[in-house]
Amino acid sequence: MLSISAFTTNTNAIVEKRQVNQNNPKNLVSIIDFKKTQEKYKDFVPKFYTIDFDSIAGRQYVNNYANTEILIDGNLESIKQVKNDCWLLSGINALANTPKGREYIKKALVKTNDGTVVCFKGTNTNIVIPQIVLSAAKQSKKYVEGSDDMLAIELAAEYYKKKLIVNKDYMKIEDPNIVNGKFALGNVKDPLAGGFSSDIMYLITEQKAKTFFNAKTGCSKKIKDLVKTLKDNPEKYAITCNFKERLNGLYIHHAYTIKKIDDEFVTLINPHNSANEEKIPINDFYGNVRSITFLDLESF
Repeated sequence: MLSISAFTTNTNAIVEKRQVNQNNPKNLVSIIDFKKTQEKYKDFVPKFYTIDFDSIAGRQYVNNYANTEILIDGNLESIKQVKNDCWLLSGINALANTPKGREYIKKALVKTNDGTVVCFKGTNTNIVIPQIVLSAAKQSKKYVEGSDDMLAIELAAEYYKKKLIVNKDYMKIEDPNIVNGKFALGNVKDPLAGGFSSDIMYLITEQKAKTFFNAKTGCSKKIKDLVKTLKDNPEKYAITCNFKERLNGLYIHHAYTIKKIDDEFVTLINPHNSANEEKIPINDFYGNVRSITFLDLESF
């Protein structure tokens, strides 16, 4: 018997309230169980995830899922974006770009015999992703490619956000740090479509990021002052940004991680392929950046 669990210790809006010992994942209580049969599996998993079974038809995932190598160790490898969740991937990449952020990521992922527990500290919510779901998602090519750690976080966020979207009463709670809360970006068929990097940072760290917006034309003094502060303390901040126009090969309506800033360039990580860094002349960055979101990891 395989199981998937999602629970929280601070609200019953998503699932039944349970007492959870995060340090002992074996004590997790399942809320849904299903047998190892293709029929039950195909009936169950699409209710909670957006895995496309047509793309993996004919393969024995249910019987052989345990043979798929899944590496969960808290050390994020390079990734390639597949879903419309640049906000999530860039937020996690920004945390992974700092020593303290990497500590938070490691603490958020707990490997068990049944799968992986993703601990969203910000809302005191833990979500169990069974090995069978990780395996199917990885081989379906419908989720982030590369890092299995990122895949587990993406699956957990999808499950969590879908619950928020479905539960309309929960949307009325005025909390800006519950993955868009009442704004409910995304939809049931694509829960991860749209969001803010500050949301996933908050879920992982329990700390609120700040966002500064640039002038519509040119560059405001506050952005230049902020860039100087971030440049002088590169390991202190997890930073993301987006842009006004498609200059220097950049995309609009797309989140980037800022890896580093020097006197000449801003180095970006694009979740489309995080292995390739993109350098933007700093003067071009000043004029084109739309907003900068940053989390001060040394202030707590």
